[in-house]
Amino acid sequence: MKSQSVIKGLTTLDSWTDQTIKHSFIGKSLIIVIERISQLTTPLCSRFNSKLFILLLTSICGILASLSMPQFASDRFGVGLIIIFSFLLFLFYLFSSKNLKISFNSMDFCIVIFLAFAVISSFSSYFFKESLVGLSKYIIFFLWYLMIKITFANCSKKIFLNLWGFFCIFAVITASIGIYQNIIGVEPLATWEDPTQETIHTRVYSTLGNPNLLAGYLLVVLPICTILAIEHKNNLLKIFFITASILILVCLILTGSRGGYIGLLVSSILSIIVCLNYFIFQKNINKTKNLLLAISGIIGLILFLTFLFPVITERLLTIFTLREHSSNNYRVNVWIACFQMLKDNLFIGIGPGNSTFRLAYGLYMVTGFDALAAYNIFLEIAVEIGLLGSFIFILIFLLSFFKLHHLFWQKKNIFSLGIFISLVGLLTHGMVDTVFFRPQIFIPFWLLLASIDKIEGEMQS
Repeated sequence: MKSQSVIKGLTTLDSWTDQTIKHSFIGKSLIIVIERISQLTTPLCSRFNSKLFILLLTSICGILASLSMPQFASDRFGVGLIIIFSFLLFLFYLFSSKNLKISFNSMDFCIVIFLAFAVISSFSSYFFKESLVGLSKYIIFFLWYLMIKITFANCSKKIFLNLWGFFCIFAVITASIGIYQNIIGVEPLATWEDPTQETIHTRVYSTLGNPNLLAGYLLVVLPICTILAIEHKNNLLKIFFITASILILVCLILTGSRGGYIGLLVSSILSIIVCLNYFIFQKNINKTKNLLLAISGIIGLILFLTFLFPVITERLLTIFTLREHSSNNYRVNVWIACFQMLKDNLFIGIGPGNSTFRLAYGLYMVTGFDALAAYNIFLEIAVEIGLLGSFIFILIFLLSFFKLHHLFWQKKNIFSLGIFISLVGLLTHGMVDTVFFRPQIFIPFWLLLASIDKIEGEMQS
């Protein structure tokens, strides 16, 4: 009953948000502008509407493909340019289309509020120039979210699944390259292990140049790839996505990323609990048997993976060495400095962006412990945009979890489970690492949020 009342409240909030945004001054102004431009361009562009849509889908595929390409592993500017180009195509498609489905919900409202806090933080920042660069990244990612959300809402389920399938294809290619690196024993690009606490292993990084980044990237795709194996009725496609899931899982383990392992462990345990609960709920089996099956499944999975890959146990155990491990000691010192930064910039932060963080962090860092970011996504946002911005970002996660819970348990949508597990993996990994805001992870994150809106629309129609 409580769950139903929460969902009912969210539905009411979504409806209110849609009407509020559309009837606001900015919303009305945008609608008028779009209608006026459409009147001028429709006679010219309407006959090219289907071709524009194909170009738009191609550009989206280009963005997804670029995430696994080595030339874009550190070139965030290049990825941003591709997103801007795609958004321009999207505008042409928007102006040439009639009766396009455009709606807003509570999550969109939170995202707009989050951007508003980012703007306030930027214009209040001592490092104004650097903050504007950071703000521009957030705006570009928001444009990506807006574009993919409306595109998903106006495309078929087949196109929706094919876009995710396309992403999975490039992910499995990336994973295969990583597995090959392990076979040949590729040389590390940096010193990622503490030789005083653990055995030095080959840590693969594929085309992304960083094993932690690769782990985060694969954590997003793995649950979706597994769900696609269930969604597709074609046996060949089922075999392909099952094989792809296995390769991605193996490569994820070979990254040696402790944050990736924690994300994999938490998401795996959650997956087993949810699936067993769902199955037992359907069969009306008693709770005691439910609990025993869940515990057995979790223990079996952990034992199986640790038996095949002893590196998992070794790497995870180093977490409990606390400051004796150089990586743990480094993170603790970074967190201490970041909490001091947050204390001095509690409500509006220092300003968004990596460059802003680097400049401000130099005033607080423990000597010898320089850092690119806070090694925790919520602490990072709190430091950059303020405590209120971090609260809104947490709220975005909570809203998505509530919606996915409803879509899976009440609407029986299996794809929503894949999105939920992906978000849990990202969230867990992001609590101890810096890679969340890299395009290879941040772009799929917004893709996951846009997919929730797509599934909601299908369930309501």
